[in-house]
Amino acid sequence: MTRTSSGSRCKGSIPRSLAVVLSLVLIAALLVCVHAQSAYDRLSACRYAEKYWNKVCSDGYFFADSETPSMFGAGEPVPTDEEGFDCAHFVSCCIGSEPNQRAGGLDVPSRTLTYGEPGAQRLVNWLIGQGASHVASISAMMPGDVVAYDVDRNGWIEHVALYMGDGLVTAHSISRYSGWNPKSEADIVLLHLPGPYTQPPGKLDLDWIGWAITAIVLAGLLGIILATTHH
Repeated sequence: MTRTSSGSRCKGSIPRSLAVVLSLVLIAALLVCVHAQSAYDRLSACRYAEKYWNKVCSDGYFFADSETPSMFGAGEPVPTDEEGFDCAHFVSCCIGSEPNQRAGGLDVPSRTLTYGEPGAQRLVNWLIGQGASHVASISAMMPGDVVAYDVDRNGWIEHVALYMGDGLVTAHSISRYSGWNPKSEADIVLLHLPGPYTQPPGKLDLDWIGWAITAIVLAGLLGIILATTHH
């Protein structure tokens, strides 16, 4: 009778050392993919601003007053008969991950019915806590950075806008997409958010590619596990 050695491997199985190496490579690829998904997407932030600068944000809310947001409906024209207090909410949606339409991808915290931070000063404080840095001039800004205004020069930020590049800003309350022309009596805080600005070669939306790579990596890991445990 011929006995099979207990140390023999099944035909087609992967050596455990090779499986470990392949697993580490796939895990590294997955981490890179996750990082790419979570990094600040300046281009998407600006595209969101271009779409909603004169419309109600994708969560459907608009701050007509400073206390309670009103449901107007996503994409509806912003009110023109009142100035409103929607600036920080708008910038939050531009730079953040509003569930109905992900934009810049940051995880801006919410404390009201709306997405994001509705207070301009609190939003600036949060951004600084996330690594945003002060810059000296508008020429040092990148698309997707944030412009903050201390209108009364009292040490408190009352207004924020998204910088679009080429000297342009977008904002709600009053809604605008225009050249940067601050009032001389206001103190300006220019905030540069971490992350580069990369203009893609085309209009291809890369979100689905990232998720496809994630699925492939997970499938590869599952295949390795099955190959090393199958007898």
